[in-house]
Amino acid sequence: MKRQHGFNLIELMIALTLGMVVILGAEQVYFTTLAANVSAVKMQRFEQTLQVLGNEMVSEIRRAGYANPGITLTKQSNNKYYRAQSSCITFSHSTPAVDSAAAVNEVFYGYRLANNKIYYWSSTSSNGDCSSTTNWKALTDSGQIKVTALSFTESGTALVTINLQADAVNMATPSGGTVSRNQTIYVKVRN
Repeated sequence: MKRQHGFNLIELMIALTLGMVVILGAEQVYFTTLAANVSAVKMQRFEQTLQVLGNEMVSEIRRAGYANPGITLTKQSNNKYYRAQSSCITFSHSTPAVDSAAAVNEVFYGYRLANNKIYYWSSTSSNGDCSSTTNWKALTDSGQIKVTALSFTESGTALVTINLQADAVNMATPSGGTVSRNQTIYVKVRN
């Protein structure tokens, strides 16, 4: 009868050590990939937030001065239906009629920068006061995005330029710098 040979203690220890090295290497690759994915998702969320902010402002500002039949809009102090004041813009347009029985009203809107946040104004009775954030609602979350600059400039007869600069919160570049984005958006006010 043949005698069976097993592993001796030294061979077993070498096999366990090699197995642990392989498992630790695989674990390191897994956690590196996971960290890269988390960073990519944060960056995507930051970029998306900026895109949505820009699109929201453009779609509302573009409607400045639009009035349904029978509605007379209130002009701003500059004799237009919108007024850009450095880091604040106020404007008005009428709400679209949902059906023939729906009431159509003038609605006043505004966007402004204060305390590294973008604030939003909406009212059916008056313009927003650009010198105060009273009754303005925060549009951005300071835990995700820090808006460092926002300006509105009137150019020509019906062009508003929006300059937006923001930093991502709790994100850094590989070299340890701040993740920042600048956007310049041109809005043609049609009315």
